[in-house]
Amino acid sequence: MITGVSTVAVRSFGGEFGQLADMMRQSWSENPNQSLLYTEDFLRSAFDYPGCGFDLAPAIYGDAGLLGFVAGFPRTIRWEGHQVRLILNSFLTVSPTVKGAGFGLTLWKKLIECCRRKGYEGTINFCVEGDEMNRMMPVLAKLCKLNTQRIFSVEFLARLLLHSSKPAPESRVSDSDIDLFMELASALPSDLPFARLWTREEAEWQCRNRAGAITVTSRVNGRRGMLTGYLTQVSSTPPATVVLLEDLLWGDLEPVERTGLLETFLRTAALRGARVASCPALGYSTLEILEAARFRRSNRVLHAYLTLWNGLRPAPIRTLYMDVL
Repeated sequence: MITGVSTVAVRSFGGEFGQLADMMRQSWSENPNQSLLYTEDFLRSAFDYPGCGFDLAPAIYGDAGLLGFVAGFPRTIRWEGHQVRLILNSFLTVSPTVKGAGFGLTLWKKLIECCRRKGYEGTINFCVEGDEMNRMMPVLAKLCKLNTQRIFSVEFLARLLLHSSKPAPESRVSDSDIDLFMELASALPSDLPFARLWTREEAEWQCRNRAGAITVTSRVNGRRGMLTGYLTQVSSTPPATVVLLEDLLWGDLEPVERTGLLETFLRTAALRGARVASCPALGYSTLEILEAARFRRSNRVLHAYLTLWNGLRPAPIRTLYMDVL
C-alpha cells in the first residue's frame, strides 16, 4: 500500500490533459537537466496526430486522480530497407508522490503489450542522458525479455534569438507546401538506415496542424527547400519559449538560399516569441548552414533505444531521420 493512496487502477488515459501537464511539470522539475514544459494545449495536439488514440496511452489512477502516464504515437519507418510499423514511446511520467513504487515499469510493460496486441513491430524511445529513465532502459528491457538496443545518441545545436523588426512572411501552409514536403522527405538518401516515412495526413499535421507549427519554404528559379519545426517552452522561471527545428529538407537550394531559408525560419520563430532555437544533430542532413549561423553544441544529449520483435535486429547506426520527442 502506498501512503495516501488506497486504490490504484491501470486503464487507458481518460483525457485529463490539465492534470497530465501539471503532473509532468512537477515530476520533471526534479530532473537534473532542464526539461521541456509540455502544456495542456501541446499534449492535446500530440493526440491529434493521425492514428493516435487513448488505447495506446495507459495511465495509472489513484484516489485523487492521475498518478502515472505513458503514450505511444504511431510511426512508419524504413529500417535497413524494411518498412516497419513502430510506436514512438514517450512522456513516461509518474507523480512525485509515488516515485519508487514501480509504476514506471508497470506502464512501460503495459504499453509494450498494447503495441504487440495491435500489430506494431517495435518501439523507439528517447531518454535524456543523466535522467533515471536512461539508466533504467536496459533493466526494463531485461525484465520484459525484449531485444532493446541503444542505436543512436542525439546531440543538439542551439543559439539565442534576438527580436527582429523585420516582418515575417505569410505563414499559411498551402496544399502545394504539403506536396513539397512529401517530395523532399521522400528524396532523402535511400541508404539511410533509419528513416521516417510519411502519409499525407501525417505531413499535414507536421507542417500546419500541430500546436506551434512553423513551416517555411523557399522556391528560387526552380530550386526548392523547406524547414519545419514547432514552438514549445522550457521549464524555467518564467517559462521561456523555444523553437525546435525538425525537418531539415534543404532540397537543391544553393548555400546562400539555404541561409536565407534558415533566416526566415528563425525570424518567424522570434516574432512568435521564441528566444532560443534548438536542432537535433541526426546526420541525415547537413548542419553547415546552422553552424555558420552561430548554432553551437549544447549540453543536452538524448539516447535512442529501439526495440523490435518482428525478427529484425536493432543495432547502432550513424544517422537517423526521425522526430525526437
